[in-house]
Amino acid sequence: MSKPKPKVVSGIYAIHCIPLDKWYIGSSNNVTRRLDTHKRELANGSHNNLLLQKDYKEHGASSFSFLILIKDVPEDMLFAYEKCFMYKYDSVVKYKGYNQMFSTVNHRLFKQAYNDLIEKGYIDKQ
Repeated sequence: MSKPKPKVVSGIYAIHCIPLDKWYIGSSNNVTRRLDTHKRELANGSHNNLLLQKDYKEHGASSFSFLILIKDVPEDMLFAYEKCFMYKYDSVVKYKGYNQMFSTVNHRLFKQAYNDLIEKGYIDKQ
């Protein structure tokens, strides 16, 4: 009997370097698979984000957590939600995060995602 396949879930994920309190935020239509890819690349020393790879090598796997921040995000809203979480965690600020740029997102979609995340309690209203 074969193992049941895990449900494919879209969403926003984070990689957190605990000792440095630095964040990488990403989005995927299959967050479990995407996080597994990040883990494998970091362990193999082949991750394309050189800052993240450097800190992973320096601090070790046990210093990182891999999190799904929100699930079941509609595919057309993935980048808007991702950008909201990048703001929340300051992940594009070099000393706070590993993201190198914001996603290009339609302002209307960003505002819709931002308001939705406030309503769901993921982001505090500023």
